[in-house]
Amino acid sequence: MTILLDKPLTCPVLIARTRELATLDSLIPIVKSGQGRAALICGEAGIGKSRLVAEAKHAALAQGFLLLQGECFQGDASYSYASLLDLLRAFFASHLPDLLAVEQESVARELVRLLPDLALLFPQFVPLPLSQTLDPEQHKRRLFTALTQFLTSQAARQPVLLVIEDLHWCDESSFELLLHLGRQCRSRPVLFLFTYRSEEISPHLHHWLAQLDREHLAREVELLPLSQTDVAAMLQEIFTTLQPLPSQLVDSIYTLTEGNPFFVEELLKSLVATGELQYVDGTWGWRSDQRDLADLPFVPRSVQDAVQQRVDRLSAAAKQALTVAAVVGRRFDFALLQQVLHCDEAKLLQLMKELIAAQLIVEESADQLTFRHALIHQAIASTLLARERRALHRAIAETLEFLYASPSLREAHLADLAAHCYAAGSWPKALEYEQRAGERALALYAPSAAIEHLTHALDAADHIQITPPGKLYLARGQAYQARGDFDRARADYEQALDAAHAAPDGAMEWESVMALGPQKAERDYAQAGAWFRRAIDLATRLAIPTLQARSLNRLGNWLSNTGHSEDGLQAHREALELFEEQHDTQGMAETFDLLGTTYGMRGDRVKAVELLGQAIALFRNQGDTQNLISSLGMRALQSMPGASETTVCPLRRRDACVQDASEALRLARQIDSLSGQVFAENALAHTLLAYGEFGSALAHAHAAQRIATVIEHQQWRVAIFYCLGQAYLLLLAPAPAISALEAGLALAQELGSTFWIATLAATLARASVLNRDLAAAQATLRVVMPPEQHPRNIAERTIVLAQGELLLAQGEPDKALQIAEHLLTSAPGSAPGQPTQPIPHLLKLKGEALLALARADAAVAALAEARQGAQERNARSLLWTIHRSLGQAYRLLRRGEEARQERAAARQLIEELAATIDEASLRDHFERAALASLPKERPLRPGEAAKRAFDGLTARECEVATLIAQGKTSREIAELLVISERTAEAHVGNILTKLDFTARTQIAAWAVEKGLARS
Repeated sequence: MTILLDKPLTCPVLIARTRELATLDSLIPIVKSGQGRAALICGEAGIGKSRLVAEAKHAALAQGFLLLQGECFQGDASYSYASLLDLLRAFFASHLPDLLAVEQESVARELVRLLPDLALLFPQFVPLPLSQTLDPEQHKRRLFTALTQFLTSQAARQPVLLVIEDLHWCDESSFELLLHLGRQCRSRPVLFLFTYRSEEISPHLHHWLAQLDREHLAREVELLPLSQTDVAAMLQEIFTTLQPLPSQLVDSIYTLTEGNPFFVEELLKSLVATGELQYVDGTWGWRSDQRDLADLPFVPRSVQDAVQQRVDRLSAAAKQALTVAAVVGRRFDFALLQQVLHCDEAKLLQLMKELIAAQLIVEESADQLTFRHALIHQAIASTLLARERRALHRAIAETLEFLYASPSLREAHLADLAAHCYAAGSWPKALEYEQRAGERALALYAPSAAIEHLTHALDAADHIQITPPGKLYLARGQAYQARGDFDRARADYEQALDAAHAAPDGAMEWESVMALGPQKAERDYAQAGAWFRRAIDLATRLAIPTLQARSLNRLGNWLSNTGHSEDGLQAHREALELFEEQHDTQGMAETFDLLGTTYGMRGDRVKAVELLGQAIALFRNQGDTQNLISSLGMRALQSMPGASETTVCPLRRRDACVQDASEALRLARQIDSLSGQVFAENALAHTLLAYGEFGSALAHAHAAQRIATVIEHQQWRVAIFYCLGQAYLLLLAPAPAISALEAGLALAQELGSTFWIATLAATLARASVLNRDLAAAQATLRVVMPPEQHPRNIAERTIVLAQGELLLAQGEPDKALQIAEHLLTSAPGSAPGQPTQPIPHLLKLKGEALLALARADAAVAALAEARQGAQERNARSLLWTIHRSLGQAYRLLRRGEEARQERAAARQLIEELAATIDEASLRDHFERAALASLPKERPLRPGEAAKRAFDGLTARECEVATLIAQGKTSREIAELLVISERTAEAHVGNILTKLDFTARTQIAAWAVEKGLARS
């Protein structure tokens, strides 16, 4: 075990402030040009204002700015010009006072006269008593003049950055002076940078901000809290780890700090110092398995001290109200607080105003208030003794039961009742309320809340020494599974199964077995089949048709994933019949979803999309978010053009596919389903990749990988390795492609999923061909599937396609051609009576095989059809390679212009695809490798170059077009060019034909556009 106490737990880089920093950076060149500017950085305490100022100072100093910096301190509001004095002391102390006195003697003498505090730096200037010489108004005017002269003289030498932080503590005189300086420096190279806390705006600051706003003197930069993703990135930087941090750790820290960077750092220091946060086996995590943030035994000292200062200034009654409110929770109802405190409404309103003025709470609505920050709430609650808290929780629970006596109201406040009864130690009531609250949270797709409630219910059962009901374990297992914690889910399901055997309870036994089946499938497909068959036997003995149907669906999905898609389809059809007989729309929807998935695995993606659409419509009507996520993501995957597609495509538009995957991701985040998030992220990554949007695809793939690694979902990890491998293959980067695909293949073999094994092996072989390691490609394919085996599903068809590409690379184009033609004639998904849909991957293989056999005319026909298919699918990653091969075929036929057009189209697509790649090195590699793969073009002769520049017109035709633009008739053109009028007319006809025009006026406009003539 290692605890990092030997290094500062502060973030070494600025997180998520790119836009704000860019705003400040944009002011630097403006100020350097001689135009004064001001920026106001605002936000709550600890949000990162000073850190942003530090970055801005660094940028300005690098551009040759002089830094003048002052700071306001608490208590300065009664001390005139405190911030300016701080600024001047710092400046004169660091800039040789003697030299400054010589250069600016009059200014220095005046400043010492007006600000006697500076006399220590300039002993040669003895300050005179102001009372003998100036009245206050004269003193102010002379001070303003002196400081303006000082600032403008410095700005005459070099641009100035004047920084004053924490203006919320500034005095009224300084505000007036700063406003004066801002007005006087509009045309001077001075950049003013101010910070203030948005929650502590004094009347003087409010008035000053209003004046700046009226006169357009400043630009405001508001800093908002970090997102949870930003906090995760911040923690990664602090802990200097490349591995994703456990999601529970990130969730907990984000929940408690609400994205405040200072609170994150302070909380980490306390967590590590107390040993609550530990580094074990290369991973950071909580000391104990379960961590309830509400029970953390500490609050960072800096936060505790700041809160305590505010509390100390409260009246006794306000302190009591604050204490009770802290026990109620982060948010509290006015009516509840009034009932517990036994005080009238007017008195409580007065107390709430006192707490609001102390910056401890804020009003959310007429009935509800909340603590300003979670850590403020924690700081108040942590001052109570355990006995005090328990007594208050009991009083609050009793008050809640009194206020919400009706069943509907009590149901709406189950979570509050459960929490307070549990904290009060009222165990029988805690068991009842916590169980009901947990089941309700699970129904509302709030797995984290469900886990907490159900764990409390089990604990309450232990306190009153009763055997917990099996459904408690079953429900908590479902919540753990939704969160992606499969080990704990499996343990709870096994507990539920034991309870079912002890009861005995056949229905509970079936539910437990059905729950354990998918758990086994996620890690070992061979074991899973036995559990699904056991579930069918149980359902048959119970004689409950819907249970039989659900068991058949699970078995059918398992069969499809183990290479028995026909048997899988049969199981799903039987399940659908049973559900239809029972009029069970939920079961029908689930079956449509599974049927769609199975048809997709067989290769009939048109049928798959149709069935998934039926499932989506039913899930929407039922409000079944969890299953809707799955169906939307799967429809996106089945609709998009496949990266190695050998079947008919549904040809849905790109936006529709992306919308499906994006909605799935949004819903998964909404219900806090990590397994749903990783599936949706993966679906979105695959979809964007299919349309050549590499940068976004990789970002979503990496996001999916982080979540899948944390929740240890093996099947999704396999899918993500495939996505990454496919992406790098399309990016012409075989090394990272092979690395990802080998990792995915090893996991797929552990799982025993023949579908994933075949899919990954096919792509790995193609990556090996790209890497020119043909022996490795051949070995990979032979292990997975013998060359003579007939493909049974889409994965095995992909294997056969890879075999064809390998044969072509090995110099056996005749065999490659046979494979392409066989796959084309056997493609599933074609609708009867419909025209044959071009399948671009297969037609490309056919065309390239024909090209290698020197059958160029036939190659052109196949590749032109492949181009059509790729264009219909918007498969840009494939399309540029088809343009390349078609260009080679045209070149072999000596059709030079068409060859050049295909190469130009390929180059344009390469540039467009490269522009989507965020990582510079990967972008450069792809662009270089792709362009290098294009055939080299011979240089154009001058005449050809000219013809291309002028849309194929010859030099003589360009002369004719120029004369037409000058308004010449055919006879005049003939006379000027010394040709016959008939020849001139022929030239005009040729121009009209080549340019696809119908009138001489169009020729004239074209000549002007090309610069051949004036308008």
